[in-house]
Amino acid sequence: MIELTPLARPYAKALFASAIESNTLEDMAVELNTMAVASLEDGVINTIENPTLSRQEIVDILVKLFDDSISETSKKLLSILAENKRLNLLEPIFSIYQDLLEQHKKQKSVEVFVAVDPSDSTKEHIEKKIKATYGNDANISFSKDPNIMGGLSIKIGDETLDLSIRGKVNKLVNQLNF
Repeated sequence: MIELTPLARPYAKALFASAIESNTLEDMAVELNTMAVASLEDGVINTIENPTLSRQEIVDILVKLFDDSISETSKKLLSILAENKRLNLLEPIFSIYQDLLEQHKKQKSVEVFVAVDPSDSTKEHIEKKIKATYGNDANISFSKDPNIMGGLSIKIGDETLDLSIRGKVNKLVNQLNF
């Protein structure tokens, strides 16, 4: 499968520059998130990949779908992406835009991997600890990964703190084999 990030980067950078210029950084992030989530839905995928529809018809359908929740800039993005047959880039564009926004705000992005969904109080406790360490403006997201067996693994940038059962078992196996 082709890596989409290099293809999406110029679009994300252009949107980011436009959002800085028009002072709509957060609004654009919300719009991109909306479009990225929708682009993963089967109905939207089928519309985008429908060979009987013209590019303009696809854009018109998407604009109607998002209605008033997107700006003219986002509508132009959809049009440009359709023209270049790149509507499959909405999710990577959002991801890159989010990274650019975090760098701009000097925020930390923290991803917490858990085996099972934590209770609300546990989630709140984990978020509180992370924010105490990395700042209150840290973006914290939780992902379910049953392969870790239990515990949790925290990824901050390119660093990983592995507090999972799988990590502990791997460490023990490495110590026994050495």
